[in-house]
Amino acid sequence: MLNFNSQTLFKISYGYLALPLFIFICSWLNYFCAVPLALLFLLAFYKIYQDNSSSLLDWKCDGKTLLSFGLLAFFWCFCAGIGYFYYQSFDYHFRNAVFRDLLTYEWPVFYDRANTPMVYYMGFWLLPAALGKLSALFLHNAYWNFYVANVFLFIYAVIGAILIFAHLSLALKSYSWKKSILTAVLFILFSGLDIIGITFFRTQPQPFIFHLDWWATFMQYSSFSTAMFWVFNQFIPLALITLLIFNERKIQNFGFLITTALFFSPFPTASIGIFMLAYAFQQFLQSTQKNHFIFTQIFSIPNIIGVFWLLPVCVLYFITNSEGIDRLWYIFDQTSPWRLLVFLLLEFLLYALIIAPTYKKHLFFVTAVVLLCLIPFFRIDQQNNFCMRASLPPLIILSVYIFRFVFDTAQKRWARILLILLLIVGAVTPAFEFFRGAYFVRKQHQLNLVADDIYTLNQKVVIMPDFGWSANHQFTAKDYHTDIFWKYLAE
Repeated sequence: MLNFNSQTLFKISYGYLALPLFIFICSWLNYFCAVPLALLFLLAFYKIYQDNSSSLLDWKCDGKTLLSFGLLAFFWCFCAGIGYFYYQSFDYHFRNAVFRDLLTYEWPVFYDRANTPMVYYMGFWLLPAALGKLSALFLHNAYWNFYVANVFLFIYAVIGAILIFAHLSLALKSYSWKKSILTAVLFILFSGLDIIGITFFRTQPQPFIFHLDWWATFMQYSSFSTAMFWVFNQFIPLALITLLIFNERKIQNFGFLITTALFFSPFPTASIGIFMLAYAFQQFLQSTQKNHFIFTQIFSIPNIIGVFWLLPVCVLYFITNSEGIDRLWYIFDQTSPWRLLVFLLLEFLLYALIIAPTYKKHLFFVTAVVLLCLIPFFRIDQQNNFCMRASLPPLIILSVYIFRFVFDTAQKRWARILLILLLIVGAVTPAFEFFRGAYFVRKQHQLNLVADDIYTLNQKVVIMPDFGWSANHQFTAKDYHTDIFWKYLAE
């Protein structure tokens, strides 16, 4: 029967995460930059791939568990609207446009009507789009090729979800099929207590029907299914990177991973970087041979190539975006200290307070709690996307400790029961995400209720459906003629 161990899981995860960045290097950069960077990239990946030390971890995933993960991942990705098969949330208006433009235009994508290139964290679409460009050679029909490319996208997302479930199983040392599947289900249903917040503390109408996360106005800690249903292109890779760091804990690979994290999703990279720095500093302090630690762990080949060669390319690409960081907003312009405390309590603190006596000396737990307390204070764009996305890595880490506590029969029974009750109340939020799709599908008598009104971003003004705002700044460059990336590095 098919099974694989932790070493195989890590290798597949690195390959899954690395391939889009490699495609970007080969297709977005000019020849003189692409060739040396691609070679350096392959060297770093080879050094990571040929390291077999992770095989010491005693964990295996059998064929039955993998098949169950696959079925669960298929269901989750399908209900999230990935693949153009089912109801899609509002944000798919933009995600479908980005994916279609990657299929339609030459790379790097340039919008002639707006006279600007695409600047967006489009990494998750690159492999499916590359496969879609290959299929276009045989189909010769843009309409059907978009559907075929969405099948590739769906498969890529399902594989990512399977890897996430496998990492969760490893993080909890789940050796039984039942525990592994239950952990995956708990992850899908994990959320803060938004139903309490929206019932008693909401101050304005919600912008979307059957969507609970916005109850605290410009503060939001999204449930994992909310992130999957709205920003799957960010959530799947960042969840995988977060759990890979937690499980593997190889400081010599952090530089490579932080680059892939930035390429997929810039805002969560800030939180992931804090976890890396905290763990590396702890290990440095505990090391008895600090010089050896510095030269083998810190200045490893993957770290040097990642931080000094690959990371600057990604940074130079993203800083050309028109939106950027407009200013640092003052948090109490939109809320009060009392409402902030309520938000923190309902979103994570009640969970954390129950398990803190057990895990208060665990670095990853402490770092997660500190980050979740501080993130609301950093509002760097009007819609506060930083709060919504940067909170996901620490929430993922916190969920691992919560699940450990629930499954640990040595813990006090009352604490485990209370934690389970909180998880049940929290599960209302992702339940509404699932319900929204089912509701509209039944109401409209149509399965693929897709959100695709924008169609393409190659417009002088990209109007956000329903709201009427201009969204050009989210996907374009400010002045690409003078930007270093577009002037010296791009094709």
